[in-house]
Amino acid sequence: MRFDVAVVGGSVAGSMSAYELSRRGYKVVVLEKNREIGKKVCGGLVSWRAIKLSKTESVLNDIKGAYVFFPNGKEICIGGDKTHAYVIDRERFDKELAEKAMAEGAEYKLGFKVEKIYEKKLVGKEKIDFDCLIGADGARSFVAEKYEMGRIDYINAIQGESEKKFDDDFVYVYIDKKISPGFFSWIIPDGEKVRIGTGSSEKKLRERFSVFLKRLNASAENIKSALIPVGMRKFYKKNVVLAGDSAGFVKATSGGGIYASLLSAKILAENFENFKKYRTDFMKKFGKELKKCLIARKIFLKMENEDFNFFADYIKKEIDVINKYGDIDYQTRVAIHFMKKHLFLIFHLFPIILRK
Repeated sequence: MRFDVAVVGGSVAGSMSAYELSRRGYKVVVLEKNREIGKKVCGGLVSWRAIKLSKTESVLNDIKGAYVFFPNGKEICIGGDKTHAYVIDRERFDKELAEKAMAEGAEYKLGFKVEKIYEKKLVGKEKIDFDCLIGADGARSFVAEKYEMGRIDYINAIQGESEKKFDDDFVYVYIDKKISPGFFSWIIPDGEKVRIGTGSSEKKLRERFSVFLKRLNASAENIKSALIPVGMRKFYKKNVVLAGDSAGFVKATSGGGIYASLLSAKILAENFENFKKYRTDFMKKFGKELKKCLIARKIFLKMENEDFNFFADYIKKEIDVINKYGDIDYQTRVAIHFMKKHLFLIFHLFPIILRK
């Protein structure tokens, strides 16, 4: 069968692309390797922008703030006055997007693993002819690898569900290189259960997760692991274009990528006859922020627990600045405002940046 557009991957970026293109009159097919939509490991914490773009009804809980714990045991409470983020049912979220795409005429083929890709044809359990190919097949994108669209790094992540009770109005973030080197651990309440997870740039993830659970005196079920992409690939090559996680559109500081996936799919559809403009517009609206997050992560990777403890004292003094400028999507804005108030801290950062 021939389609105007073949989308590899039926998650957020894939379904949003299919929806936006189908309603513009393109004949679209979505090829999803899993037999069911929505089987993704995800913290499910999103901003109001993601809710607005997706028009989802999958919200389970409103989040009003965060407790951040540092290696020395210090605790900082951020927010608490109003809703700053939302926890979604990720499976329902993905299925909603797919249903919207199908309602506009997109065709879905589940359990379809792409085995080979030619110039305008791909092969799985059947042959699909296409004019344009969208890679929306996740961190380890087969499409990106096939077309040599750039290598990226990954954060190893693991998450499970727990019955242990926490304050439903807050997420909990734990920074400690002994447990989660290169990232952090988290607790996200969905209103009934909590999602407990940890990420690391190093190995032995399950052992680290067990240590974190023991620290919380908690147990977890439905434990699954995933890769978080870090870095940005090439946006396009000839008639092949990437969106979402496949392109590396994930905040390197937090691992969040749902808003970026939705936004990239929308901008791609708006500029589908001009991939160069797709790249330009996305970089202007959000790509620059992703680049800043990558720089912030490079510094974060060089920091030791003593450095985190040092900065905690100053962060606690500037809660008003964090509450005013903090943004789950544009995370580096608050860092810039914070550093402007404490320029002398730059001299503390220099030795960290110069570390090997």
